[in-house]
Formats: sequence, structure tokens, C-alpha cells
Amino acid sequence: MKQILLFSVGIVPLLFFSQNNKQAPNPPVVFEALAGNKGIASQMTINKGFQEVRGLGFFSAANISSKWNEDRSNDAMIQANITFEVIKNFRMLGGMHYTPTTGLRPTAGILYSLSTPEFLLIVNPRFIGFSEKSIAEGMMLLEYKPAINENWKGYSRVQALYSETIKDGAHARSYLMLRLGVSYKPLTFGLGANWDRYGPLKESKQNFGVFAAIRLFH
Repeated sequence: MKQILLFSVGIVPLLFFSQNNKQAPNPPVVFEALAGNKGIASQMTINKGFQEVRGLGFFSAANISSKWNEDRSNDAMIQANITFEVIKNFRMLGGMHYTPTTGLRPTAGILYSLSTPEFLLIVNPRFIGFSEKSIAEGMMLLEYKPAINENWKGYSRVQALYSETIKDGAHARSYLMLRLGVSYKPLTFGLGANWDRYGPLKESKQNFGVFAAIRLFH
């Protein structure tokens, strides 16, 4: 639990900084694929507000990866949540979380998100499952997209996750994703690196390669 608390404290300065940026409407749906030395990894992120119902929205993140020699992937983490904005940029969320190991479980937490033309920040502390095997988890995504000219932008991203069992504080799952590249209109591409750890023994997997992403439904 202490790692999650330190993780949360570390992003507080970012939250204060981000309040000075102009809010952009409804971030796009983003689909990304990384082809690396060990395999392929994909991610889809949805963070949308419902225009018809003030304050109500939907947040989903799906990560699936597999090694080149695998016929089917056993490494997946998918969440889907309904969100409700209680104050500006802060939302309560509740929904479902799935991995092949733990199955489908309920989840609840808090979501902070800020989107501007140059900056995207998502912070999502949450609880997964409501039993003796419950997990506390924190996820942070930070993007910086400075304009180069009318059509091109630079692109960088840091994305991290850490989770542990509430009962004994054992490591459950963690990752760090780094991206560096450029964007041309809705397309982004460049270099990427993923570091993943699994279970109490922190079995590790790394994947380094090139990525491409597309932003849809802006």
C-alpha cells in the first residue's frame, strides 16, 4: 500500500499545475499497437463524457499483449466503468475489471482527467474486487504533445500502474510504458518500451520496439 500512497503523492504537483491549462472537450478514443523484440502489445483508451447527461461518462482501458511464438494471448487487462463528475475534472467510477488470472470482478475508484491540445493527464486509483482477494491499484498516464507546425506534433508518454493485495500487501501487477515519437494529424508513431511485472515474485517481461497509434471520434 505504501507504494500506492507514494505514487499518489507524487502526482499532486501535476494536478495543481494542470488546473492552469484550458480544458479541451471529450478526448478521442486512442488505439495503439507496439511491435517489439518479444512480441506485440496493444492498448485502447476511452475517456468520454455523455453529452446528453451532465456529469455522466465512460472510461475504459484495455491492454492485451502476446509473444511472437504464442497462438493466443494470456496477458490481458480490461476495465470498463461508468463515471460521474463530482467536481471539475474529478469523477467517481464503478464498473468491471478483467484479467485471465482473476476473471471478471467489480471495481470502484476515483478518476482525475485533464485534456488540453498539448497535455493529457489521467490518474486512476481504484479497488478491484470486494473480498479477501481484493486489490488496491493506481494508474497514471501523462502525455505531452507540443506543436511543431500546423500538421505535426511531438509526442511523449509515461504510463505506469502498480497494484497489490490489500490483505498482505503482496505485489500483484505493475508496468511502466514509455513512448517517444511524433504525431501527424490523427496518427502517432515512434519508439516504445514496456516493462511488466507479475505476481508476488515480480516475474518480469520487457518489450522494446516501434509503435503506432490512431485517435478516433475526437
